[in-house]
Amino acid sequence: MRPRLLIATALLATLPFAAASSGDPLPTTGVDQDCFAPATRIDPMVVAGTPTNPAWLQRDALNQACATLRLRDQVASPAYGTTNLTEGAQLFGAQAQEQVADGPGHVHGGLTTLVPGSQAADAFRTARDYERRTGGTVTRVTFTSSDGAQLHGHLWMPPARARKPAAGYPGVVITDGSVQAYEQLYYWAAQGLAQNGYQVLTYDVQGQGDSDLLPAGCTPADCPGVPYQQSYNFYQGAEDSLSWFLSSKNPGAASLNRSRVGIAGHSLGAAAVSWVGQCDTRVKTIVAWDDLQPITVGDCSKNVTVPKAYQAKALHTPAIGMTNDYEFNVQPATSVPNPHGGTNGGGGAGDKGYVQLAKAGIDSQLVSFRNGTHLTYSYIPLVLPSNQLSERFAFHYTLAWFDRYLRGGANPYVRTSAFDRLTSLGGYDASADSNSLGAVSYGTGTWDPAKGNVPYLIKGIPVTGSLSFYYFSGYRLTFPAGQVRTCTDMLAHCPRVQPAVP
Repeated sequence: MRPRLLIATALLATLPFAAASSGDPLPTTGVDQDCFAPATRIDPMVVAGTPTNPAWLQRDALNQACATLRLRDQVASPAYGTTNLTEGAQLFGAQAQEQVADGPGHVHGGLTTLVPGSQAADAFRTARDYERRTGGTVTRVTFTSSDGAQLHGHLWMPPARARKPAAGYPGVVITDGSVQAYEQLYYWAAQGLAQNGYQVLTYDVQGQGDSDLLPAGCTPADCPGVPYQQSYNFYQGAEDSLSWFLSSKNPGAASLNRSRVGIAGHSLGAAAVSWVGQCDTRVKTIVAWDDLQPITVGDCSKNVTVPKAYQAKALHTPAIGMTNDYEFNVQPATSVPNPHGGTNGGGGAGDKGYVQLAKAGIDSQLVSFRNGTHLTYSYIPLVLPSNQLSERFAFHYTLAWFDRYLRGGANPYVRTSAFDRLTSLGGYDASADSNSLGAVSYGTGTWDPAKGNVPYLIKGIPVTGSLSFYYFSGYRLTFPAGQVRTCTDMLAHCPRVQPAVP
């Protein structure tokens, strides 16, 4: 997460939870479909740069309300409250035991993890339940960073039904975000990918979660990564975790296809994987959750130390960036946003990383989620806002992207090809719902008095209903047969010429 002004918790009490289209109050259970209805293009009436069109203002008010509904669903669910307390207490006890076992030479760096229960995150997505419900395994792992800090993480292995390919499972390494965004916040991605036949590593960078605060032999004159939350911890952490994952020290090494490994990251972790993915030739593809950064390969050594044998000479890695309407603060669009994002919203880099790769002839995509926030990708309970479904939308594109560039486009557990899932503008398929249903019925959702927790599902929701009407979504992708397809604006169904606004 980015260190910007945090939203006040009073926001929940002040936002108008009312459907702009009908005036009816939002339901207390279930997903509000008005939040993802097809958007009508509204040309704003502008006075001195300020929209004054009543339809614009009404649509914007609904968008703000929709951006907070995950919090409402957490507060309204007794199942979530009970599970969060129970799971949080167990994790807090395990965390304390691990710190004792590590000893005073390995002081953990996570400040937020000192809050009892904070590591529960999405309390319905636990390592224990993943093993029980799927038959997959989760192994606690520890490795040493290049500056000697001890980093903790988890290795997620696919369930038995996900038969291992002859060359081994494709692999993904996930780097967490900043401001103490520990690894548990990204279990939504790790579990879903593992269920779909990927070997996945989640870990805490130096200074966060259960990893060391200090490197080995730290002195006041030489103490890399201290204080925490600097770029070094994330950039070098992404590189060091990749090297460990590809080494014989990885307990899953025998079942990993080392030639099919991608990386994903959020926030400062997204910046880290943007660089590491282009600077290290071992990386085959990148997923950047808010958001993909433009990089200069000639500056790689200024940002990350890559083993000489794997140092890239040019941009080479396909990448998808995801972003959203809001950062931490949900606030009115008092002026017409810059549709390319950047400093006016839509993520720190806007579409710059995507445009850089597309111009270089490298496959890339940018997906901007309607009424999403920076917290879409990190499940922080009860404090910071997000909408109901954008995490599921993000998983849809994450899985499809890795399927396309680590599996050649086919996933034995999904009927639709990866290319079609990336480019479809119709209804979402069930690929993102598969790890929230049936034998794996977990993942936070809405509360139903008769059914209990009802996980968020997205099958059938129009893709265009999930896309921002403030910021562009687009792609430059290569067909499996070799042709190149481009889309200037997914919301507008890919017109030949990019419109002035989405």
